Amino acid sequence: MSKSRYNVPRAAIHVGAPAKSFSAAEGYEPERRGWDERTYRLKNQDTNNHYDFSRKHLNFEINGKGEIVPLCSDSVPLHERLQKRLDELGFKPYKDKDNPLGISDNSPNCTVGIIVSGDHRVLTRLAFGDQDVDFTLQKSNDHVVLKQGIKDWALDTYHWACDRWGAENIIGFDVHLDETTPHIQIQTIPVAKTKARGRASAKYVHKDDKSKVLSHKEWKKLPEEIRSNFVRTEVERREKECVSYARVWGEDKHAVGNTYYQMHTDYYNEVGRKYGLERGDDIAMLPGEERRERVHKNKAVLEAERQAKDAIVRTQMENERLEGRKEKMASEVQDMKNQKDRLEEQKGKLEGEIQNKEQHKEKLEDSISQLEEYAAALDIKEEDLIVPTLKTSPLVKDAWDAIKEELNKPIPAFGQKEWREERRKAIKTILTELQTALMEAKEAHNKDILKLGKSLYHKAMKEAGAIIEQNKQLQKENARLTEENDVLRKRIASIDENAITRLRDKKDAEIKELQERLGKAESEAVRSGNKAYSEHQRAENAESQVRELLDIPEIKEIWESIQQNKEAFRKQIDKWIEDGVAAIRAYADGKNNDFQQEQGNAVVWGIIAEAFTRGLDPADEKQRRIAAAYLLEKVSWTGISSDFKISLTVSRTQQLCDAMTVSKDLMQKLLLMAGGRGGVGVGGGGSTSELTNWDGTKKKTGWGI
Repeated sequence: MSKSRYNVPRAAIHVGAPAKSFSAAEGYEPERRGWDERTYRLKNQDTNNHYDFSRKHLNFEINGKGEIVPLCSDSVPLHERLQKRLDELGFKPYKDKDNPLGISDNSPNCTVGIIVSGDHRVLTRLAFGDQDVDFTLQKSNDHVVLKQGIKDWALDTYHWACDRWGAENIIGFDVHLDETTPHIQIQTIPVAKTKARGRASAKYVHKDDKSKVLSHKEWKKLPEEIRSNFVRTEVERREKECVSYARVWGEDKHAVGNTYYQMHTDYYNEVGRKYGLERGDDIAMLPGEERRERVHKNKAVLEAERQAKDAIVRTQMENERLEGRKEKMASEVQDMKNQKDRLEEQKGKLEGEIQNKEQHKEKLEDSISQLEEYAAALDIKEEDLIVPTLKTSPLVKDAWDAIKEELNKPIPAFGQKEWREERRKAIKTILTELQTALMEAKEAHNKDILKLGKSLYHKAMKEAGAIIEQNKQLQKENARLTEENDVLRKRIASIDENAITRLRDKKDAEIKELQERLGKAESEAVRSGNKAYSEHQRAENAESQVRELLDIPEIKEIWESIQQNKEAFRKQIDKWIEDGVAAIRAYADGKNNDFQQEQGNAVVWGIIAEAFTRGLDPADEKQRRIAAAYLLEKVSWTGISSDFKISLTVSRTQQLCDAMTVSKDLMQKLLLMAGGRGGVGVGGGGSTSELTNWDGTKKKTGWGI
């Protein structure tokens, strides 16, 4: 079987061993009768128990009227309800004064406990929906409310149980929501109808007058010649209900196994599939190794191995999580160190840049002072100094436009350092070009005396104004950089070496704690592994005992016969499918308007075989149609040019599928054959002209099997 098959959500039904009775304390547990918070704590001292007191309020039961009521609503305890019903049935157990319950070991079994559950995810969603529920017993679940889905599932299960065993024989139907997975605990009494003991009484009825009825004594007193006028009739013995485990569950292990098998199938058909719970796999269809594990390992062993595997998986996941967290914390410490180094480096660069700005500012201030002194010493009329900047001097205009263009460039979010350097260089270039123009003007001033000198002076004053404006902008930029530097100083101060040391110590402490937890988890994994190994050894010992049994010739012969029967049945299944596909193809190639009898037989058995292979029930119409679709998928339509003929073939196959019927008895026998418990002598198929019954007799009408 594929691994994905085990991930399918399935229903689970566990039938406990039949009992002669049970104590009051045993009856109190399913009803939670008298349980308080202390009782829950005591129960959970057993590591196999997971009772949640905060979910006790969610438990409920279904009474004899089919009503949902809180758990333990019935004032009569379970063990008293058992005795009351047994008294009604006239059941008298064999007494034994030395037995604690007062019942002899030879007394017949009179009660059976059944637990109905299924996939954890499906049932918890039916019960709680999307609510946050803690299953670890670490948090309270008082806030959780019960959903309607789990009530519907319980009611459907209750009606199924009533149909099977009788509502009057179900003395307890308790639904538990306070354990790991929601489940139902049913307590039943096996009751069967049987005819009264003793010889059947006889009556004598007059041949001509039916109203004249005599008992045997009355008839015997009559003269012999009159007796002949009466006809003897047998009166059937009356039926009565009696407690009988054998009649309800089976006379031997084989019969009990068949009862269990049919019970699982019926539950799936009537309840399970409605809620997305598939039927469990037949143990006979499992691989040999897994089948041996299922057979020879008891519940405690399987549970121990499951817990050990879960513990190992949890430990591995915890180890991975702790290692990941450790690496993350180490990375965080390294990032803090790198951040500190970057801030220190940035601090140094900003301090150097601020120092350069201060020096440049001082130079500018000296230049402005000199210019102002020079302007004040000159005897120049104001009107001579009024020269249009943009119109009279292209040099000044270009320089001014270039300076404004640089000043108007937006400050970028990233790369501010490079931007400031580029702007400084550009302004320096403009000022250098201006300085060159001033020098040329000075030379012209020496040549042209006052006129050219006055003109150049005007230009110089204009440019000085621009420089003063630029200085104002630089002062603002300097103030902004100074503020940024202060912020950086504060950030650096907040992550000094002492802070880094404290953070490192904190992280080291956390890593140490994680390492200690990791060590504990590894120790727990080792203990779980040792326990699993111990249970595995017990299982191997049991398996060796089985091998010793197989060394006995008689048992080995039976075992080999079973395996041969199973292999023969698998080949028969393949042959039915092959013949069915060939019959469909033959019809598509032919000119007949409908399947011939032999073709129809082959197609019918092909559908049954395909259903059996796919885990479908051919007795169910919907599942049978699915099997027919799978069979059609295997037909090759190559060489059939007519789409109409293909469509007609598919239609006729589906019509044949709808018309056929398959009995439950046939399915039971097929399942027995699959498990190697029956011979492979199935009617139908082959060269016969019509379908046959299991015993080889011909079907007279229809396509029923």
